[in-house]
Amino acid sequence: MSHIKIGKGIGNVSEETLRFYSQIGVEEVSMPTRYHVPATDFLAPRPLVPPTQSGPKGDQGPPWDEAELIRVKDRFESFGLIPTVSSLGLSGNITMGKEGRDKDLEMTERNITIAGRVGLEVLTYSFTALRPSEGYGALYGKGRGGADYRDFDYDRIKDLPALDSVGEISLEEMWEHITYFLEAVIPTAEKANVKLAAHPNDPPVPVFRGVAQPLGDMDGMKKIIELVDSPSNCIFFDTGVTTEKGDDAVEMIHYFGSRNRIGTVHFRNVQVQVPRFKYIETFHDCGDCDMFACIKAFHEEGYDGLLDPDHTPGIAGDTVDTKAGWAFAIGQMVAMRNAVEKGW
Repeated sequence: MSHIKIGKGIGNVSEETLRFYSQIGVEEVSMPTRYHVPATDFLAPRPLVPPTQSGPKGDQGPPWDEAELIRVKDRFESFGLIPTVSSLGLSGNITMGKEGRDKDLEMTERNITIAGRVGLEVLTYSFTALRPSEGYGALYGKGRGGADYRDFDYDRIKDLPALDSVGEISLEEMWEHITYFLEAVIPTAEKANVKLAAHPNDPPVPVFRGVAQPLGDMDGMKKIIELVDSPSNCIFFDTGVTTEKGDDAVEMIHYFGSRNRIGTVHFRNVQVQVPRFKYIETFHDCGDCDMFACIKAFHEEGYDGLLDPDHTPGIAGDTVDTKAGWAFAIGQMVAMRNAVEKGW
């Protein structure tokens, strides 16, 4: 019988952070690749609206250090948190098909091999040459009980011009770049016994500043697992993005789950006003996605990886690192998971 894990992406290994997540029921984590303990006075706040992007980073690097990964992994495990996932990260040379991508792909393959040796099961990535983050807006005090929400509206960005640093990239070109990437790295992932999990383009618009978003619809997500037929070629399932697209998250869980192509999961909810183009991110229990039905679907498909709440609205009096928001989300997830597994 499968056992869905309650998970969380955690960026630092301070004692306060790891004790907190262990105490509220987190079981597995997506871990950073470097050992980082922030000074309490310099703890970075989680921004409600992500920063504007000027384009993807250039070269891949620096290469992962195996001893450092083991050190990070051991630190999490000492608090009862099991690291199974990490972020691979891809250079602009890879996503945009530029000179230097073969060298970057060699380093990517090396990182995949190291991840397998230290026991990581899933490496996530986003094949996004330019993210439409300029379309987000802050809804301070506009959520339930005055919570801080954020929304996305394509009208804010649909007429923005191409960036000189990126240029225009067609849908056909983006699929050529994805195919080149997968054909290069999936054999290495198979040997390392690691799943590579592609996150959908988020926000899931068709094009932004002349750059196509190939994983912005469900046809694209289906296509990517068909390009290279391998158990190592998976998707990073996101209940929020799936709902943003106007798709039925439960139906899509069954589609990818029945094919054993779900590597890991972002578990969040949204209120959709115009599919793909306009929506509001919400608490788990007040969006358009039936989160309990999603957990039932994951369970029915035998998914035994982690669920990560990913985003949280701003709650009054919360800490700078939004611990109250995470505790509320994870408490709901623990309850729903336990109810499903007990057959309630």
